[in-house]
This record gives sequence, C-alpha cells and structure tokens, in this order.
Amino acid sequence: MTQTSRWIYAISFLLAAAGVLLPFWPLAVVGILLAALSGRWLFAVIIALLVDLAWGTPTGGLRFLYFPFTLLALLAAAAHIWGAKYFLDKHPQEKL
Repeated sequence: MTQTSRWIYAISFLLAAAGVLLPFWPLAVVGILLAALSGRWLFAVIIALLVDLAWGTPTGGLRFLYFPFTLLALLAAAAHIWGAKYFLDKHPQEKL
C-alpha cells in the first residue's frame, strides 16, 4: 500500500464519516466519490453501505432507491473503469 493510497483511504473515510456525524450528506457523497473515482471501488462500496445503513432509506420521491449511496459508488466505479478504458491511454503514440 502506497502513501497515496493511505491518504485516499483516510480522507475518503473521514469525509464520509463527517457527512454522517454532521447531518450533511454532500460530504458523504464526496468521500464516496473520491474513493470510487480513484480506483478503490471495493472500499467505496463498503463505505457507501455503511452510510446507507446509518442514513436509512430515503423518503419522498426517491423512496424506490433503497441504497442510494451504494448505487452512487457503483456508478462512480463504472465511470472510472469506462474512463480509464477510453480516455486514459496507456500506450501513447510515438509519432503523429
């Protein structure tokens, strides 16, 4: 585990925990997105499940989304995989 990975794990967990402890859900979203978009999708899903358990099911118009933070983590992980596949070229061209 590199030092960068440690920082990403710590910061994303702290943001998600702060989003739960302070009733401010955008902090939890930022923490989950940071973990998922940096390639730590399993950690992001685990954090999202914990946040979903802490917040409970949404009410109102979004009541059909039983696990919204987990769905967000899975969508962000898919976006990271898709973006890495199509936009981050591992073999740049030598010539024009």
